Amino acid sequence: MQVGIVPNELELSISFYRDRIGLPYTGALPVIEGRVLHMFDAGGGGVFKIMELPAGSRPPAEQSPPGPFTAATGIRWITFDVDDIDGIADRCHECTWQMPVTELRPGLRVAVVEDPDGNAVELVERR
Repeated sequence: MQVGIVPNELELSISFYRDRIGLPYTGALPVIEGRVLHMFDAGGGGVFKIMELPAGSRPPAEQSPPGPFTAATGIRWITFDVDDIDGIADRCHECTWQMPVTELRPGLRVAVVEDPDGNAVELVERR
């Protein structure tokens, strides 16, 4: 599966997913009309993409509403399986959390943090 977002601030989003969430950055892929896809390995064959718009263009006027993922319809969150949810939580301590690290049942820990654009990012650790 591949999922992509269009951010307001490209570098903030790349840094968030690479440095805070820990997704391996696999490179940039030029696509049509001057756009560039910044690609991340999301595990299990999945790819996470951040679209860079052409120089001089403005981000789209429409944005998903921030806040809890249950506040609107449509695609509202993305889930990543992770190995070290506590390490990610430490790196994201300044971020907005919709749900702190919570053990839902033995061996299953979940958290929801917002990326720089307010997108809900669910982290799931299974042991």
